Order: sequence, then structure tokens, then C-alpha cells
Amino acid sequence: MNLRWLLPLGFLAGCSLVQLTDPYGNVYGDWYNHGQNYRWQLTTCEHEIDDRHVPDPARKHFMLCCMWRHGVPIDNPETCGGATG
Repeated sequence: MNLRWLLPLGFLAGCSLVQLTDPYGNVYGDWYNHGQNYRWQLTTCEHEIDDRHVPDPARKHFMLCCMWRHGVPIDNPETCGGATG
């Protein structure tokens, strides 16, 4: 058995435990800020997308900014500008 593959596989498995991914491909969380802590924000934003009838092409960005508005740190909040939803 080749053991050199165990470390990278373990690292990838560990990353998935601390990150949360929305249905549009955005990823939240890191080693110090676990994504699973943002479950309620994800649920809230999924409801907002449905309630506001956000068109498919805009959903990824809307979700990212919605999560940010609800207190989830994102890499580049400037892309959301003054987004209020």
C-alpha cells in the first residue's frame, strides 16, 4: 500500500469538514472559522432566493452577498457593494 496518498487525502477530507458549500458553488469557512457554523444563514438565504424569485444567472452572486449580509465572512465583500438584497 502506498502511504504517500494518505496525507493529501486526509487533508482534503479535513477541509470538507470545516467548509460549507452552497448549491451554487460558493464555499464558506476555513480552519479557524468553521463553515458548519453558518448553516442557519445558508437556509435563510435559500429562502430569500426563492421569495425574491432571483433569476438563475444571478443566484450565485446573490447567495454570496446574502451570506455576507447575515454575518458570514467572504473573501471580497466589495463585490457586494451596498447590496441589501
